[in-house]
Amino acid sequence: MKRIFIVSIACLMCFVAVSPAAAQGAREGDVKAQQAAVAFRQGQMAEALRLYDGALADGALGNERRASILTDRGVVRERTGRIADAVADFNQAIKLFPEFPVVYNNRGSLLVKIGAYAEALKDFNRALRLAPGYAAAYSNRAGALSKLNQFDDAIESYTTAIRLTPAIVEPLAGRAGAYIAIQRPRAALRDLTRAIATDARFSLGYRQRADAYLALDEFGAAAADLSRAIAFDPVNAEYFLLRGKAYMRGKDPASATRDFSKAIELVPNLSEAYLERGHAGILLEQFDQAEQDLARAIELNPRVALGYAYRALMYKKLGQPELGAQEVSKALVLDKNNANVLWAKGEIDEAMSRQEDAADAYRKALAIEPQMQNAIYGLKRLGENVEDDTEELPALSVDAWRVFGARTQFFAVNEELGSMRVPLEVAGEGAPRILDWRIQEGEFSHIGLLRFSAGKIEIDGQPSDNEFIAIIDTRNSKLRGIEPHRQGARQSKWSWGSGRLIVAAIDGLTQEYILSSNGRVASQARRRSSGRQTESGAGPAWAPWAQQGTARRQRASRRRSRSRSSRRRRKPKTLFDLLLGN
Repeated sequence: MKRIFIVSIACLMCFVAVSPAAAQGAREGDVKAQQAAVAFRQGQMAEALRLYDGALADGALGNERRASILTDRGVVRERTGRIADAVADFNQAIKLFPEFPVVYNNRGSLLVKIGAYAEALKDFNRALRLAPGYAAAYSNRAGALSKLNQFDDAIESYTTAIRLTPAIVEPLAGRAGAYIAIQRPRAALRDLTRAIATDARFSLGYRQRADAYLALDEFGAAAADLSRAIAFDPVNAEYFLLRGKAYMRGKDPASATRDFSKAIELVPNLSEAYLERGHAGILLEQFDQAEQDLARAIELNPRVALGYAYRALMYKKLGQPELGAQEVSKALVLDKNNANVLWAKGEIDEAMSRQEDAADAYRKALAIEPQMQNAIYGLKRLGENVEDDTEELPALSVDAWRVFGARTQFFAVNEELGSMRVPLEVAGEGAPRILDWRIQEGEFSHIGLLRFSAGKIEIDGQPSDNEFIAIIDTRNSKLRGIEPHRQGARQSKWSWGSGRLIVAAIDGLTQEYILSSNGRVASQARRRSSGRQTESGAGPAWAPWAQQGTARRQRASRRRSRSRSSRRRRKPKTLFDLLLGN
């Protein structure tokens, strides 16, 4: 079951700017404004406000300087929760100095904070008209667009901010959040890996990257990143709750239980932690504790449908499906379109020998969550044929590369490269399409470049291809990275030499790959593109709800043989080769 965990675009990180005080001057207002700025940086908010008040009492200040100080005081008032006073300061500053971009950016940030996203967008646009190179305004504008679910525009605005300030992590994290929202987790991984390489203590980056890994069903990697986030923020209950969920999806309820307990220790009334600990307790057959936890979760949140659904499953494992049916009925009243509730209904119906009702419930669950493995297992137990909706798409393929897809998920395979799958994330309208496949020459003869269209985007009113290039090590069939290559007139720049590949991509990031001459990739650079491969196609071997009374793990291992045919004869150089410096 794939689930996109969206982080509420917490990466918005509304930037505010405290304007510098005027150069050395004898005015009392300037001196106090300088002292206030120092107090602000030291976190002494009350002292900063007192000094800003004193600075504004200087009647000799000009309009522009007064507007600057009002803007700074507005920031402090916002930080101390005096929202109305902050708005008043920003409004007064605009009256005195309408051409001051900082005040529009800061007022926009405050409007985002109170949920007035459309109005905030107007302020960020005003700031950018006055200062077209204002990176913070681009980033904040992108955050407002994300809140309005205008993710494509948000990504474009974040990209501009990244080009202007490549060493700042917040725009990278913001763009990653937008990518996760539109189901492009690999693109999010790319941004977050770069952000973490820039700031190894960026706990939010680890937390967001865990979301991307979870979207890819890479539960171990998600748990590892959440462990890093916890190391930097050990009292954050959300991090423990999320790591517990990662452990649950990775079929480790014992570790999950410890994390849910820690979350409860930090936030005693955290309903979701009780709910999930109850679920883990059922899997561990600790039924008394599970019953207490589920009861507490329902007490804290009486409308939590999953509480009743989990309790139904507990009764099933205890051999009391009739009681489970009563709990499922309560859950359906609260949320009849919840895939987990429908799956629980299927389990209860199956236990009560109502096969047709069970199959219907499983199918409804799959209509909502197409990859829900527990529902798939249920249908298979009932003898139902569960078809894989992944199909080959010959029109999108080229040469030895074959494209497969289902709904919005696509990948490419090449028999010459064994079982490796290259994910083809869609970044525009339509489906991805293979455009070209080239093997490099000389010291890079083990590197292949797969260029593909990631859908159509609109540029200046005209549909244009959005192109990416996958970098593949052909000797060990490993995906080294996927780089954004072309968008309208913009295209990436590739430099090869001395065992290195440097790609200046169109999204504002520069990646350096160090490639050894024997075909191995040593490590990589300022930012590594995370190209983890998942063994998709085979569902988890563990299906706890298929058993009644005993939760046993089953492990299955598969061996895949790889065969490679000799490389095809190289074609003459094309414009694609010349663009990439070949």
